[in-house]
Amino acid sequence: AYRIDYGQGGRATTRFHLLVDGTPETGSTYGDIWVPRGCLYFSTPCFANSISNLSSKESPITVRQIGWHTGWRREESRMVGTFRAMPIEDAKRRDGY
Repeated sequence: AYRIDYGQGGRATTRFHLLVDGTPETGSTYGDIWVPRGCLYFSTPCFANSISNLSSKESPITVRQIGWHTGWRREESRMVGTFRAMPIEDAKRRDGY
């Protein structure tokens, strides 16, 4: 499922999430980087208020975690990577999957 959030000036953002098992905290192939079990959150601009017109620029992938960075214990979004929206045919050509 996805949703489109509408902002000022006609801006629109498509948001969706994926439930993932996560990666092991130790033995990861990326050193100290690991993805916790739970949801990965994706957001990208869309044009003409339609998911058929997604931005092809890099957009953030985040997780939600409890943090103290503001001095208050609260849920925060933490960036874990980026993605690009593109037609599946282009993705297959680019990545070979």
